[in-house]
Amino acid sequence: MSAVEEVKDLAEAVTKRRSLKLWDVEVGGVPGRTVVRVFVDADGGVDLDTVAEVSEEISRGLDLKDPIAGRFTLEVSSPGLERNLKYPQHFAASVGRQVVIKTKERLVGDSHRVEGTVAAAGANSFSIATSDEQVDVPYSAVKSARTVFEWSK
Repeated sequence: MSAVEEVKDLAEAVTKRRSLKLWDVEVGGVPGRTVVRVFVDADGGVDLDTVAEVSEEISRGLDLKDPIAGRFTLEVSSPGLERNLKYPQHFAASVGRQVVIKTKERLVGDSHRVEGTVAAAGANSFSIATSDEQVDVPYSAVKSARTVFEWSK
């Protein structure tokens, strides 16, 4: 099992126990400085006390399991108002929300960029409603995607 999978399993156990949702886990950084990022969410969001408690519990678990070689920095936070969408469940959770998608190939006109609202999300693709049309996008065509926070008027 890779280090990312071990961290993900641990974070998933912690978030499930606390009735939270694990949004994503990233392990990266530069040589000599590994950063482990864990993004947690809940209906209505998460507060700082919850983030601190989750961080402490994950930190203890990482110290026991030791899946990361050498020193690392653990960062636990919410995915934020404008969140990255990577997995089918992210798109499913974002149905009805405004998004910006960058694709590997041009899907709409001459652009790699598509803006609109996630209309539906399935196992292999999702639909985005633009101002002009509805576009079906396979997940394999997505280079990057994120929700867009809309200020209320």
